Amino acid sequence: MRNELRRSYDAQLAEPSFAGLLASVRQRDGAILSIYDDHDFLGNNRHGGDHPPGLRETARAELVRAFAPPRTGDDVYSVTRSDLVDIVVLDERFYRRAPSSAKADRDAILGAQQWQWFESVVRQAAEKYLVVASSTTFHTYGDESWEQYPSAFNRMRTLLGHRRGAMIVSGDVHRNALYDDSGVMEIVTSGVARNGIVFGVPRRNYGVLTFEGDSTRVQLRSSKASWRFDVTIPRSRWSL
Repeated sequence: MRNELRRSYDAQLAEPSFAGLLASVRQRDGAILSIYDDHDFLGNNRHGGDHPPGLRETARAELVRAFAPPRTGDDVYSVTRSDLVDIVVLDERFYRRAPSSAKADRDAILGAQQWQWFESVVRQAAEKYLVVASSTTFHTYGDESWEQYPSAFNRMRTLLGHRRGAMIVSGDVHRNALYDDSGVMEIVTSGVARNGIVFGVPRRNYGVLTFEGDSTRVQLRSSKASWRFDVTIPRSRWSL
């Protein structure tokens, strides 16, 4: 498995458009915050807690080798702080188990230690914007989401629900969406991987978030190379 993951990461890092993006970010002294999801980990809809420790540790080690993400100890979850925004990157694969065995577990998806760490980070970010990067969608858009784990889903709602300035930025489903009906602001946007043509139009899905002191602008690029969503959310009225 190590060799297969290494070949895949090396191929992605060598893809010209992706390599150009990384170079551009680094030239501007920007931070690259990376995390894996199922296909970067152990396979489609796979969960580290359901497999031998050696497999999930190998998957984590290959992410670290490829992207050198910020870490908390040996773990790849992290918080990156600035004057205006705290960005939390969660590891939703390493400790996760299948919903069939863990849906009632309030520690599901993140594991007990990561949950405790995350709750502490949220408390410290009380006066800032808080962006929570989630590889899995929070609300149900595809065949995987936080809603499959009701106890953990409600635990997150308690933390972030109706909290001004807090949002979850997720991906996985290869399309864009905005949602806040549960009280938790979620921005769904595909990860930037490579240029390509899908049904005759360029694949250019990505999101741009611009933070000001009193509002956040969210721009989501659609597969047709236009802005599908372009909304400004006032911090004083944190809703869509």
